Formats: sequence, C-alpha cells, structure tokens
Amino acid sequence: MNTQNKIVGEGLGFDDVLLMPQRSSIRSRFSGEIDTSASVARGAPKIHIPIISANMDTVTGWRMSTTLALLGGFGVIHRFMNIEDQVKEVRRVKERMRVIEDHPPVIPASATIRDAQRLLRERERGYVIVFEGESFDGSFVGIATPRDFDAGEGDTLLREVMTPKERLWSVPPGTTLESAVEQMRKHRVEKTPLVADDGRLLGVYTMKDYEYYQHYPHASLDHKGRLLVGAAIGVQEHEIERALALAEAEVDILVLDIAHGELDYTQEILHRLKIIERVKTPIVAGNIATIDGARYVRDCGADGVKVGVGPGYVCETRDVAGVGVPQITAILNAAKAFEHDSDPLPIIGDGGIRKPGDVAKAIAAGADTVMVGSLFAGTEESPGEPVEQDGILKKMVRGMASATAFEKRLALGSTTTRAEEYVPEGRTTFTPYKGSASKVLKRLRGGLLSGMSYTNARTIAEMHDRAQFIIVRSPAIPEQRRPLQ
Repeated sequence: MNTQNKIVGEGLGFDDVLLMPQRSSIRSRFSGEIDTSASVARGAPKIHIPIISANMDTVTGWRMSTTLALLGGFGVIHRFMNIEDQVKEVRRVKERMRVIEDHPPVIPASATIRDAQRLLRERERGYVIVFEGESFDGSFVGIATPRDFDAGEGDTLLREVMTPKERLWSVPPGTTLESAVEQMRKHRVEKTPLVADDGRLLGVYTMKDYEYYQHYPHASLDHKGRLLVGAAIGVQEHEIERALALAEAEVDILVLDIAHGELDYTQEILHRLKIIERVKTPIVAGNIATIDGARYVRDCGADGVKVGVGPGYVCETRDVAGVGVPQITAILNAAKAFEHDSDPLPIIGDGGIRKPGDVAKAIAAGADTVMVGSLFAGTEESPGEPVEQDGILKKMVRGMASATAFEKRLALGSTTTRAEEYVPEGRTTFTPYKGSASKVLKRLRGGLLSGMSYTNARTIAEMHDRAQFIIVRSPAIPEQRRPLQ
C-alpha cells in the first residue's frame, strides 16, 4: 500500500473562512451600484438575484418557483412526481407572467358554461377564447368571461353568452404591450386580442400581465417575457421521456439530479439528450466537488455545474459513506477547473447555506449562484402543510436520499433499488414555519449585497476577482450540522 498520496490537502467549509474587508468606493449596498445578476447555465437568461431553490420535494414546487422568479431568483421543480404532474407545475409557472398570452385557453362554442368554468380553474385564467368547429386553428368567434357566465346556467352553450369577436377591441401585429395597454385604458377593457390580417388570433394582451411587469421589474424572465423555471430529471434511461416532455413544455433549464455526477451516467444521458434527441434546453449536471469532477462534467457537454457533496443540512453522505469535500474548497476546485476557459461553465454552489454570509462566501469562492434547500423549507411556498408540534407550527424537510424519500420513489416506480438493499444518506426532520419565502430571499440577498460592498465588488465577476479569504482557526463544526439561521 502506497501511503504517500493518501492526504491530498485540507478542506475549508463556510465557518472556516471570513471575507477580508477592503477599501470600497460603494456608497451604499442599497444605492443601486451593485449588480447581482448571474448566469445559471450557458444559453439561459441571467437571473437578477443569484439564489436558486433546491430540487427537493419539501422545498420546490410551482409556488416556490413562481415566488422566486417574480422576485429575481429561480426555482428547480423536483422530479418526485409523475411526468404529467411535473409538466403541469412547469406550465403553471410559465403562465403566471408573460408579455402576451400566446397559448390562451380555447374552447368550442358548443361547450357549456360549466365546461368553460372547469377550463378556467385548470388554467387559472379569467377568460376563454371561443371558436367554432372541432379544433382551434387560430380562427375565433368571441371571448367569454365569468361576467358573461352570469347570463346563463351551467348547461348554457357558450355561443349564447360570449362576447362576439365583432364587439371586441383588437390590436394588429407589431403592437407592444405598452401600446396595447393604452388601447385597453381608452376603451376601458382588461384584455385585447392580437389579431393577424387574416383574422387569426396571435395572442391576448391583458392588464393583469402589465401590472405584473410594473410590480416585479426584476423578475427572472425568458425571451418571451415569461417566468423562468427549471426542473430536475434523473439519469436512468426512463428519464429521457421526462426530459423530452419538460423540454416540450418549454422549461428553461434541466437539472440532472444525482448525488455523484462524476459517473458514466452523466456522460450517457447528456449524449443521449444533446446529440441523439437534440434537446436545446440547457442542462446543468453534477454534483461534483473536485477539479477533475468539474472538468468531467464540462467535457460531457453540460451547460452548468452543481457543486457540493455532503454539505446539506439534511444530507448524511459524509456520515454514511465517509465522502465529501467542505463547500468552500469544493467551489474553489470548480473555479480552478475552469480558470483558463474562454467561456467557463456557470457554477452553482449547492448546499451548506445556513445564513446570509454563506451566500457571499460561496460567490467569493467562485460560484455564480447558490442553491438553497433547508432555509426555504418551512416557508409558505414549500410543498406540504404546516403541522403543530409542541405549540409551534412546523413543516417537513428531508434529504432526497432519506428513507422517507426513498419510499416515495419506490411508490412512484422511479428507482431500481430494492428496499432491503437501500441505505439512507439523508434524514427527515421538521423546521419552524417561516412565512413567505420572500423574507428568506430578502435576508440572503441583503447579506450578499453587504459582502460585495465590504469587498468593493459591483458585480459577481468582480466578487470572483477581488474577494479574499482569511482562514479562521476555530473548532470546526461539520457543515451539515450547523444550525439554520
């Protein structure tokens, strides 16, 4: 046995370092001088706040993704549901905000008010486009709203109560949202169709969408002005169907959900999706923690990399498998792997974030964004209902390698591991109910702004270049055992 190379170095976690203060010309962290926008993946739009909610089933569904995207962050919807349900969650986020509704709810004129009401509940809309015939080809005959429904009963046909096309104010192709709003205000209506010269419907402008844009000026948006959303997929062969369905639903980023990204599985699924299936959606791969691992993911064709092995609050990989790299060192490793690349992969620091200062430290180490799990668990937007324990409202949070998560995967048929062979590497616990995720996001962003101000960094890139650490010689606390703050 050769023992010369057994110890390859020292590892630094978040509590082992502090950022060195520097002379700063930034007058105030809230003066607007600091730009925190960052890339999540090559080919994807930037986000305003470099904070992503983790793809855990007790953290991120459509509500979490919507809230974070509206405020400038990003959410990755977990995969522990059937494909149809995950696609629905993605679409709920995409349909929450848009410049124009280019896929409005449509229904035949022969349908009833009851049918239309059901469609409105499914699509969460305040109107339906009415057409004649068996299928919608862009030609429409009117619009129906709940106000129109008051003129009939549940079994009344829509053609009897709809507002006919001839009585609608419409706008021609090339009309901007602002111009459409002027017309809506002039005619005192809340929606107006965008109609081609041949009479076909191209989309619908609404006052509600305009108000969203006014209220959320820093929302994370795609090229069509819709909210950004990501979704997790597995690496097994049957996950190809999931990836293709999500891409068809126009998810913005796919995230490979695997604890150890430096496996053949990563190369195989990236080749299948990118080369054979020709999926254009950017794909983030991981998780890795070493220089070689980062380069492997890059060379496999990933568009972004997730960094972190074992730092999560409900992760027990380090205890069970004895494997891991403290998170500051892991992020530094990824940054070093790409330091000579002309177009380096965006780095997501995944796990270990317990307090606002950790965000600043992770980005100073080289992360473009951070992925947060347990801090967002317990918020109003996280999946699940609060329960009372000892007079305190709490919500469940669990690692996706926990025993309870495995039972869920087993029930869904999404694992090939037999129950008697499974060894959990995560735990299930409860965290106090925190209210809206917006409060957590505000604290994390505030900490990042302060850290950037202290280091005289006006952008994420300047934070990478200018920030320096000092090592703190204090008793080490394992990252996954640090209390949430």
